[in-house]
Amino acid sequence: MRRRGTIRTAPIAEVLRVRRARRLADRELPPSSYFVNLEIEADAHAGIACWSGGPTKWAHVTVASAYDQGYGQVRRKMTAPVSKRAVVAIAAEMARFADRSTGRNCRPSVATLAARTGFAERTVQRARECLRLLGLATEVVRGRQRTYVERMASWRMGDRHRGWASVWALHDNPQVNRVIHMLTPHLARSLPKTSSSPLKKLVTTHAGAGGARQGVATRRRGIDQKGEQLARQWRAHPKAPSWAGRFSTAAWAAILAAPARAGWTADDLNAAVTEWLAGGHHIPDSPRRPIGLVGAVLAAYTAHNDLEVRPMAYAEAAAAAEAAQRAQQALQREVDRQDSARRRQEALEALNGPGHAEYRAFREAFKLKRRRWS
Repeated sequence: MRRRGTIRTAPIAEVLRVRRARRLADRELPPSSYFVNLEIEADAHAGIACWSGGPTKWAHVTVASAYDQGYGQVRRKMTAPVSKRAVVAIAAEMARFADRSTGRNCRPSVATLAARTGFAERTVQRARECLRLLGLATEVVRGRQRTYVERMASWRMGDRHRGWASVWALHDNPQVNRVIHMLTPHLARSLPKTSSSPLKKLVTTHAGAGGARQGVATRRRGIDQKGEQLARQWRAHPKAPSWAGRFSTAAWAAILAAPARAGWTADDLNAAVTEWLAGGHHIPDSPRRPIGLVGAVLAAYTAHNDLEVRPMAYAEAAAAAEAAQRAQQALQREVDRQDSARRRQEALEALNGPGHAEYRAFREAFKLKRRRWS
């Protein structure tokens, strides 16, 4: 979806305060572009997951593994080749500009990345194209030239730039993550010994293989389908908190299984979070354990209510009653309109009745007599 964003400039009082604080601290004054920002739409990141391991893991593990696995497929869609070394280096530099907790709001320009990495600008463009095709970066807002109004607003703040850099969201690839977990090595063994104890057996294996039914391991529980469906709807909801996208739908499915079976919707989850905040609790912009936080919200809600009583049930019932009332009023207006039209038609038909005809004949006869008398 093509988005343009809206320019936001800092108030003059805020600019003076920041510059005065920098001077008192004997620090370098911030550039003029520090006070000019392109604000994107609230739902721009809806449906885009966050990275799970931070900038270092994303650049040196996720990007490197994705390049090894998928570069052969995406190379046919690229305009020119790019090396793994360049992609990893440029991805690591992009990760430094993104939000550390989510990987979003990454806004470095091509010239900035080229200057910081030492690669040509064309190489930077190919590397970003490769990241996009590998499913590791999403261009939320495409770079563009500033409009006349935006240039005037920027120049009032002292910013002479004439364009906006693209806004990227850096995230994981579920398929790559599965392969990374499959290839995770086991714990290293202890150093080999040259001597063995005569009290221990030389053979360390046991007869027979222990399976899940022998108590060695248990089967992994399947993902709750209803919980995963509710999680998918909630993560894509425009009013859902930003930290809802930090985990996949499979991770949210277990905690949302019970509300999903009770018929909850994404609006109900948002209402439960709002009630939690109204009760005096605080939710940071990036909580450490979002799934545990949702569990605490549901526990607080079920302490006074049943899950079958959805938070939005009364609001939806009131909205339905109001809609029914409006429909009834519209129906009554239509009935009144038809009744008025019927009465008007009857009045028009009465103009041609016998009484009006007799009155018109009498009037014409009276006018004729007056002419004769005169």
